[in-house]
Amino acid sequence: MSLRPRAEASPCYLPSVIRRVTDRDVELFRRELAGFVPPGSFDVHAHLYTVPGLNVAVEESAEDAGAELGVEAYRESMRSWMGDAAPRDGLFFGLPLSANIDVAGENRFVGAQVARQEGSRALLLVRPTDHPAAVEATLQTDRLCGFKVYHLFAQTPDTYQAPTEAFLPEWVWERADQRGLSIMLHLVRRQALSDPGNLEYVRGHCLRYPNARLILAHAARGFCAQHTVDSIDRLRGLGNLFFDTAAVCEAAAFEAVLRAFGPSRLLFGTDWPICNLRGRCVSVGDGFFWLYEHNVDWDTSQFAQPTLVGIESLRALKQAARTCALTDGDLEQIFCANARQLLGVGLAGQENRGVRELCDSRASVAGGERTQALYEAAKKRIPGGTQLLSKRPEQLAPGKWPAYFAEARGCEVIDLDGRRFVDMAYMGIGACLLGYCDPDVTAAVVRRVQLGSMSTLNSPEEAELAEVLVALHPWADQVRYFRCGGEAMAAAVRIARASTGRDKVALCGYHGWHDWYLATNLPTATEHAGEDRLREHLLPGLEPAGVPSGLAGTVFPFRFNQLAELEAIVATHGPELAAVVMEPTRGAHPEPGFLEGVRALCDRCGARLVIDEITIGFRLCLGGAHLRYGVAPDLAVYAKALGNGHPMAAIVGNADTMDACQCTFISSTYWTESVGPTAALATLRKMQRFDVPVHVARIGRRMREGWEELSRRHGVPLHTAGHDCLVKLGFDHPDDPALQTLLTVRMLERGFLACAGFYPSLAHEERHVEAYLAAADPVFAELGEAARAGDAARRVGGAVKQSGFARLA
Repeated sequence: MSLRPRAEASPCYLPSVIRRVTDRDVELFRRELAGFVPPGSFDVHAHLYTVPGLNVAVEESAEDAGAELGVEAYRESMRSWMGDAAPRDGLFFGLPLSANIDVAGENRFVGAQVARQEGSRALLLVRPTDHPAAVEATLQTDRLCGFKVYHLFAQTPDTYQAPTEAFLPEWVWERADQRGLSIMLHLVRRQALSDPGNLEYVRGHCLRYPNARLILAHAARGFCAQHTVDSIDRLRGLGNLFFDTAAVCEAAAFEAVLRAFGPSRLLFGTDWPICNLRGRCVSVGDGFFWLYEHNVDWDTSQFAQPTLVGIESLRALKQAARTCALTDGDLEQIFCANARQLLGVGLAGQENRGVRELCDSRASVAGGERTQALYEAAKKRIPGGTQLLSKRPEQLAPGKWPAYFAEARGCEVIDLDGRRFVDMAYMGIGACLLGYCDPDVTAAVVRRVQLGSMSTLNSPEEAELAEVLVALHPWADQVRYFRCGGEAMAAAVRIARASTGRDKVALCGYHGWHDWYLATNLPTATEHAGEDRLREHLLPGLEPAGVPSGLAGTVFPFRFNQLAELEAIVATHGPELAAVVMEPTRGAHPEPGFLEGVRALCDRCGARLVIDEITIGFRLCLGGAHLRYGVAPDLAVYAKALGNGHPMAAIVGNADTMDACQCTFISSTYWTESVGPTAALATLRKMQRFDVPVHVARIGRRMREGWEELSRRHGVPLHTAGHDCLVKLGFDHPDDPALQTLLTVRMLERGFLACAGFYPSLAHEERHVEAYLAAADPVFAELGEAARAGDAARRVGGAVKQSGFARLA
């Protein structure tokens, strides 16, 4: 196969060309792709046009002269090789082959074509020289939903090197933002998305105009896939950015989009009639080259014969889907639902009932029917509905809080109905300090999974992780691993008991669900049943049902910053105390001398000091909060943020105490898998590069200030508490639970997961807080009215949140 001398671009827009589909093309599609493309697809990138309106000189055949290629021509052409899988509906716009195109005439033609198609939409071709008022008037036309801009309209000598602002004027952004319209942008310049100017432009304008929807055509012009791969992570977290698949023939560009944004941001497009061109685009060095019928001598190849660009693009998408392990549901999103949801289009006809229901449910942000229905069904099979009390919707907004997520990236969550929420609540109950699906942690985990995550042999990552953890804790010598905080705390108490030969424990704080902890609420022989000694330790109502009565009198609680209470316990039970178990802080810093006094009491009576860092760990400093306070425990327990969303927990301890692990049996098969240690290593390495505690404190402090400012403005009886990294609010009002529920419900309606607590993460930026506070302004106004009227429960429109542990009806 050899290249021929440069020739003029193929006139792929002529009817006589786009109808050249061969039996070989049809057979290739049938064999490789017919089962891949779901029915009911929507083409988000297709051109309609008239040949005269293009104003390009061609040698016209009788078939081509004066031709108008509208919706029916498009459908006929697509059916010729896709058969029944061909899309009927799409997002259509003119074909800007040159700066001389009759823009007004072509816009009228496309508009007239789409006006007759209920399931389709159109974009206006716009130029920098167009008058905004004239464009504004045209936008009144039904089914116009945005703008198509193109570099050929730039007033620069070489438009392929034009900066984006040379052909995408600011007034287009302003109108798109005002009306919630879409902009289709084909990036230019040599490096496309990897061009620093392009990258800065896209990110800056998406942030400046959050109600505009930007579609980066051709997977951010990923014709040289590396340009998209290298830079797409810089755009993570932009909620108004989308990508189409049109005419891209290499899987890597699609894979990059899927990894950074998930299947909900990728939109199927064909670039018709370009998809009927025979050939493909390939990466060459730091650029790309189009192999066409006319510029390659295909007769010299024994194996290669060109097929349609559309087939090559679909094959690349199929490979990306295989690599990223996409499901049928993911593919239905990409081909059918995403564009319709973006453009507000329903699915006409009966092609795919499941996709139609998906599109219909996603049309209403106030919906959530699929998510709620699944939870109602789950409660019949799963006692309590969920595995974690804090994730029960009844704890937040019964019947309204989305129980399940389909995707989570950065600080954005998508539920089963496709509704997008910014998580300004618990961020996985504190597990995702770096943000959801952190790219560095995810990459490390995926590599480990692909190499095998479990074996008869042990994971080498656990040895490396032990060195990192001990280096962070100068007082420590050894490490043991677990997969969740509760079991790690139970093991820590066992180790303390084994190392001292004692049974009793003093505690301060919340430490899980195991028998040793709930035994605090067991009545002794001289006490009544039902006393809730754990009420002041985070969760009230923890009944010790099923906890052996023989454990009664083995655990003694004391309150934070109340050293005298621990002194009394030591005075009575000191020789029997195995451990003092406590959180170093949760809502407030320890008073001067408190932790030092606890350490001294442990030393005096011979008990082990066990510090629970499960929630606060890595938030106040790199490592445990006890490092900040300068108090060395005997054991420190970590979980949650250690694995950044992957199950991982660890006990770090001194050798004298940890040596007891050799004489008490603490062992479990899945503590030896390798995903947890791999995730922890990647998490800690990132924390060593970024000052996460400073960042989350700044974000949380701004949230606290915003809450307090809104409460003053609207007369809301509100107080804030907690560290800036774990900030929370409450209402000084008898209807506090109802007011909390009302806040949650109203913020859900505005696209935020919100409640009485906020766990900031590295993924949160100031813009997320400012967007939350702007949305919360009218909500706080209503909260003030509800507090004064005493009718918050009525305004909720459903049940009020539960507090503490309670049986679900």
